Amino acid sequence: MQTFEHAGYTLTWDEHSSGEHVFIFLHGWSAMRQAWLPHLAFFSPFGSCVTLDLPGHATARCPHDFAQLTQEKLLDLEAAAIQQICSGRSATLVGHSMGGMVALGVAARLPHLVKRVICINGVVWGQLMGLLGRMQWALRHRLYPLFWALWRFTQLSEQTQMFGVAQYVHQKRNIWQNELAWRICHETYPSYRQQSLANLALLLQLLETCDLRSQALTLQMPLLALTGANDTIVSPNQAAWLADRLPHAELAVIAETGHLPHIEAPGTFEQIVKNWLKNHTLPAET
Repeated sequence: MQTFEHAGYTLTWDEHSSGEHVFIFLHGWSAMRQAWLPHLAFFSPFGSCVTLDLPGHATARCPHDFAQLTQEKLLDLEAAAIQQICSGRSATLVGHSMGGMVALGVAARLPHLVKRVICINGVVWGQLMGLLGRMQWALRHRLYPLFWALWRFTQLSEQTQMFGVAQYVHQKRNIWQNELAWRICHETYPSYRQQSLANLALLLQLLETCDLRSQALTLQMPLLALTGANDTIVSPNQAAWLADRLPHAELAVIAETGHLPHIEAPGTFEQIVKNWLKNHTLPAET
């Protein structure tokens, strides 16, 4: 594990393979960077793979007086970390949900460095839907104890963490037999149980007010906007908005999946990404 410090924040990251080009993976809200580990065997032949925390998530650390985080400060922090990680190498950003939002914002800041973006169910603008939308409403109405009780329950064991995962998928019964989902819970639980729920609440409120549309419109690099057809957290319309408006964006919709298509249908996800990468190769990959 390596660390990056900036403006009182500490982010942690791991580099899992080597290469002239680097894939940087950005997890979603309340997830952990270890959630990407089962996917790295697929991505590692394409280049170096780096998993990076978002601020406010274990094992990242925030200033002792952390009380809010603006969209622009979040993007500035992640962009500074990614510049250090790349050390002159070009990058493909792979972001899920809140990580997708960060990928879009960092790509707008660092177009000379970011050559491709894979945005999986990315948040382009708030507010969220479904359970997370209801929790945003609760926090807005000062019902933090309700949020705390629900998310504290998911921290009690790998089984209750899986119960939380089930709230994001389309076919909830199937997730309990999903070996990939169980592996991710096993990989992430030691850190997940240490998550600061107060920090997660602040970040969920940030997502309610975020809006990346003006920044996304500046993107000129190839972008894959991938979404589950039945996502009840981030509307598939947000991925469609990217594909409709950006000159080099493509839309991929995976049927019968929700907010976690890369976990619900990993084979389909990998085939889509493989074909897209083949159509958008970089000099370091040829």
